[in-house]
Amino acid sequence: MSNTVLEKAAVLFAERGFAGTSLRDVAEAMGMTRPALYYYFDSKETLLRELVRGITGVGSQELRKLRERTDLTSAEKLHTVVTATAARVAESPVRFRLLERSEADLPPAILEEHNASKGRILDELRGIIADGVRSGEFRPVNERVVAFSIIGMINWIAWWYNPEGPNTPEEIAEEMYSLVSRGLLRAEDRTPAKGIAGAVALLREDLTHLERLIAAGD
Repeated sequence: MSNTVLEKAAVLFAERGFAGTSLRDVAEAMGMTRPALYYYFDSKETLLRELVRGITGVGSQELRKLRERTDLTSAEKLHTVVTATAARVAESPVRFRLLERSEADLPPAILEEHNASKGRILDELRGIIADGVRSGEFRPVNERVVAFSIIGMINWIAWWYNPEGPNTPEEIAEEMYSLVSRGLLRAEDRTPAKGIAGAVALLREDLTHLERLIAAGD
């Protein structure tokens, strides 16, 4: 029941804004009395905090645990992050649209918690990419730029995904990872350009990777 209340509250917050929605509105939309709703949530601030935690809070915790795993390669970790997050956005687009629209209106305490979680998500994703570069799985890249690009691409699903369209959330998630992996795989794992130009590209990439390894060891 609490998850159903959260979904309904997310719809109302997205349509009317946080300030324009009361706890009575949520109760009426659920077909229940306010005292009955108080059993689950005692204020609309509590509702909003749970919605935020369910997106960025849970995401940051899961990402930290994933990065710490030693039984997966960096590519496998990235696959898990991209596919799981993309599927989650496609399955609950209203919640993610709500967060995008409401950031400026979040109460200070909730905004602070939200921003901290977003920062941890970025740091852990950057870490997975950097680990892959150091291990040679990924080509040398600007980890921060790539991490921001991945986050932005996945979050945008909430605005264009159509549940009645031809693709399932899982199919979209796999396509997302395919796009990401093509940009990160080292040259020898992709189809290289032929001739001298291809050889020079491979050499440049290897030299850049070597320079990063040397700099990291200093």
